[in-house]
Amino acid sequence: MRTPFRRALPALVLAAVLCPTAVSASPRTEESPADLRESLRQSTVRAIELEIDAYTAKLQAAEGAGGSAGDRDRFRRAIEALEAERERFAAMPAGEYPDPVAAAPDTASVLDEVAAYGPMVPAVLREAVVVVTAPYGDGSQLEVEGTSKSGPFFHLAGVRGGDPGVLKPGKRYRATLYLVYRREYFGFIGDYHVYVTGIR
Repeated sequence: MRTPFRRALPALVLAAVLCPTAVSASPRTEESPADLRESLRQSTVRAIELEIDAYTAKLQAAEGAGGSAGDRDRFRRAIEALEAERERFAAMPAGEYPDPVAAAPDTASVLDEVAAYGPMVPAVLREAVVVVTAPYGDGSQLEVEGTSKSGPFFHLAGVRGGDPGVLKPGKRYRATLYLVYRREYFGFIGDYHVYVTGIR
């Protein structure tokens, strides 16, 4: 006698062959608060690494012809401070990174009330529309609808799932951005490394 499962097995095999995702597909759940905090911590570490790379490039340029001793000293100090910050966040125990907070200002506002540069702890949530025109990678500047050539600027330090390729060229996404690091930039113009999630 064939059991109900054995009777259904050929249909399941056929469905798997004709539509491989039909059997295994399941809705993606939102990140738990603990997973989100860990993603934000990791994105902060990556943002600091990107800043170290940027200041190392500046230092190398300043060590060439025409570079000033003042600039060289400033870039070296910046790299040392960033390396200390990287170690601090890399060694941060699970659960110590705080929950993010919601932002009050408009995403497209060029000026920002946040004055200090460096890691933003807690991270600040922003909702935005991202229009992708080219493939993204670590450090890529996001094309956020409503911003201008004067800013604010948002650079990719992390994306849910770890693959920037989920943001496809030619697509327009409503996304949740978490500001994890404010970059040094002119005046009060916002320039940030962000973690991207809630893509739809």
